Amino acid sequence: MGLVALLAACTPRGPSWPTDDSLVIAFESAPMHLDPRIATDQSSGRIHQLILNGLVTKNPQGGLDPDLASSWEISEDGLRYRFELRQDVRFHDGRPLTSADVVWTYGTIIDGSVPTAKRAAFSLIESVEAVDEHTVDFLLSRPHGALLADLTAPQGVIPNGISTEEMNRHPIGTGPFRFVERSPDQVVLESNPDYRDGAPAITRLILREVPDSTVRVLELQKGSVQLVVNGLTPDQVPAFRNNPRFRVAESPGANYAYLGVNLTDPILSDRRVRRAIALALDRQVLVESLWRGLAQVTETMMPAGHWARNDDLEPMTRDLTTAANLLDQAGYTDPEGPEPRFRLTFKSSTNEDSLLQAQIIQAMLAEVGIELELRSYEFATFYGDIKQGNFQLFSLVWTGITDPHIYNLVLHSRSVPPDGSNRGRYHNPEFDRLIDDGSRFTDPARRRPFYLEAQRILAEDLPYISLYHKVTVAVMPVTLEGYQNYLSGELLSLKEVHWRH
Repeated sequence: MGLVALLAACTPRGPSWPTDDSLVIAFESAPMHLDPRIATDQSSGRIHQLILNGLVTKNPQGGLDPDLASSWEISEDGLRYRFELRQDVRFHDGRPLTSADVVWTYGTIIDGSVPTAKRAAFSLIESVEAVDEHTVDFLLSRPHGALLADLTAPQGVIPNGISTEEMNRHPIGTGPFRFVERSPDQVVLESNPDYRDGAPAITRLILREVPDSTVRVLELQKGSVQLVVNGLTPDQVPAFRNNPRFRVAESPGANYAYLGVNLTDPILSDRRVRRAIALALDRQVLVESLWRGLAQVTETMMPAGHWARNDDLEPMTRDLTTAANLLDQAGYTDPEGPEPRFRLTFKSSTNEDSLLQAQIIQAMLAEVGIELELRSYEFATFYGDIKQGNFQLFSLVWTGITDPHIYNLVLHSRSVPPDGSNRGRYHNPEFDRLIDDGSRFTDPARRRPFYLEAQRILAEDLPYISLYHKVTVAVMPVTLEGYQNYLSGELLSLKEVHWRH
């Protein structure tokens, strides 16, 4: 039975939308940690966007606007950022926001009292100091133009003195929604009646883990789930585009899909092998067949239109002859008979799209004599292996890319776990220097040349093999109003959402 027929058979009269002001959102995986100082997974970040505020916030175009900070100023030498805090903000437990909360949040990351991979992102902050009750200074060891991008809700401000255990058990923030309860497969939030901009119209928000995309489709159709963001397979989206009871919001995205490579592996440490793998891939086939056009092939992590994107990188088009020659040069000649040149393991989650993509990549690499053994795991197990460096090849997506200083977190040599997310152990002193120098300025025009050159180096070294940027796709009933897509599928517009009853 085809998908459309299946949907028709399972939906006798159409969905039953809620009669109250609740909203159920389907996530692919449950959040891993509710303390924003520790969490690095997407689901946790989405929840932090709802229950926390950063000093600044993203807007739908990817820029940064004031949030808990009503304003800020940067000293002439770039070594001090001074933030003036809003004075009308309270935490969910009623206590007012003060500069002491900001000092606690970032101080526990900087001083290492909370072990976290995020420490690398704040390595240039020497101290965070309260000037007065509503003024706080970030004092830097050298100028750091990317600081603001690291101060959004996924690393939002938490109450002074709260422990990691307390935040994970019952997180307290200042955001539009407040925590109610958590079970293994869902988190329940409620509208914050004291939110500074007014209580959201959605009174109860349920964020439910629904790992299987077909189940997400059926739950949308039944009305037991009312919003899915970047959680449907491309072949499932047209059924909703053509259904007048639903709205499909599609917009260019900044979620970057890539192949991660373990550079300490004896085979993959050879740059010729990495280039051969890249040349054996037909990424356009991935985009057109698996993703049905809901993605755009890219040579770099920076999304289209970004001020730091290098658009002059040579496209890595499929070339099996050159790939085979590179493997020969690396000493992996094609043997007689059915034996491959060598074997690698490719790890993925059990997500349906991830598995299909892994199978397509497996078939493509087989054409140049590379045999992939596919190993799939539940997301928590898979992600744990990746963070520990227990892999040869894997594929993941970096979300929420705002500033090119993300390279510091994910590929700088000082950001090897647990001090960052350089999971493949990439090390290139020239790349490190460019990333460090590029962050010394606040003016994008002065920063841009450093990042253009850094991307050129990455295109040669291939610690990541770039695949594509995903289109952001949100599916919801037409009666859910006020939702707006953000570049990486952030849920920041939920405070504006309401039902048309």
